[in-house]
Amino acid sequence: MAWTVAVIDKYNEGNKRVHVLSCTADAATQNVDSELEVIDHFMISAQSISTAGDNPAVYANSGAAGTSIAGTLGCSGFTSGDVFYIKVYGR
Repeated sequence: MAWTVAVIDKYNEGNKRVHVLSCTADAATQNVDSELEVIDHFMISAQSISTAGDNPAVYANSGAAGTSIAGTLGCSGFTSGDVFYIKVYGR
């Protein structure tokens, strides 16, 4: 199944493009497209994330399986129903 991912805002900070994503997990892993060509860095803000099990992990410019995918966030270790925001900086 696919996560629910919505781009809720797009703007610039200095010379960086910024996309704010709202994510709801329905599986442990997912590749999340940021709609940017390259991700320079990102920040995660939890709305409701389960504390059971391992801490979730998110990797920039990578798929969930560790493959290199520019502009993608590789997410793993989430629980179905986790809700969070990601602020992605890139170009």
